[in-house]
Amino acid sequence: MKNALSILALMIGAQSAFAGAGTYSDASLASSGQAMSPFDRSYEAGRAQNINQPVDYQQTKPAALQIDLSTDDPVISVEETETERTYRQTLEDLERSRLALTNARAQTEQQLQAAKETAESAARKRQQDLLAQRAEIEQALTLNVQAQQQAERVKLEQVADIASIKAQSDQLLMLAESNAEVIESSAHKRVILERIDPTVVMNGTVSVEYEGATLKEIVVGIMPKGWRVETDFRKHPELLTRRYQFISTDPRDLALRQLTGSVRDARVRFKYFWDLKDGQGNPNPMILLSDSNERE
Repeated sequence: MKNALSILALMIGAQSAFAGAGTYSDASLASSGQAMSPFDRSYEAGRAQNINQPVDYQQTKPAALQIDLSTDDPVISVEETETERTYRQTLEDLERSRLALTNARAQTEQQLQAAKETAESAARKRQQDLLAQRAEIEQALTLNVQAQQQAERVKLEQVADIASIKAQSDQLLMLAESNAEVIESSAHKRVILERIDPTVVMNGTVSVEYEGATLKEIVVGIMPKGWRVETDFRKHPELLTRRYQFISTDPRDLALRQLTGSVRDARVRFKYFWDLKDGQGNPNPMILLSDSNERE
């Protein structure tokens, strides 16, 4: 830079010395014109001219330059041209653009870093949430397995209870059947006893009420179940169809005596046959109503 300024100062000094020698002349221009092109001569003339025509010359005014040679670093004052100004402004604009681009790049990097951190934080949070959900799912699966095992145990216990209840029910049923057989046998014996035991039959209390019934119908209602009632009305056949009104809550034998004694125009008698049996050998007792005397 120092050498360039020194060369520039020498060139300017030479022009000043050449300008101080006087005005331009045809001789000087002719002596130096061999080194100048027609365009340079046109530029020195101050106006554009045809290169094929003679050149009009004009004196070039010396530039107002001052060089201070008292210092080591000479200072040259040169007016800035429009091109230099535009170039400088362009450089400044480029520098500002570079600074703006650098700042924008820095901001972009910061934004990218912030976005990266945000994405990483979101990813970590998502991973934590997934891990928490996985733990909950595993816990739920564990509880489900435990519930299934509990249900299976309850099922087995219920099956065992049902089997035990069934066994107890079978035992109770067998006991009930046995008791029923005993009860049935006892009832059968009691029925047979009631049917063939004279004391039970004759002293058993009856509760009958008839209005408009025959003698046979009334006796059937008075006698125990299983007794046959037969009639033998030879003298008074109308006794088979004659109807009576009869009410009694007395012992059976007394009720029969009251019934037969209520017949005024005939002497009706009854007789028990305790030892009669049917074809299978079962007791088949009978009572006979008749209007004839046994002696007859």
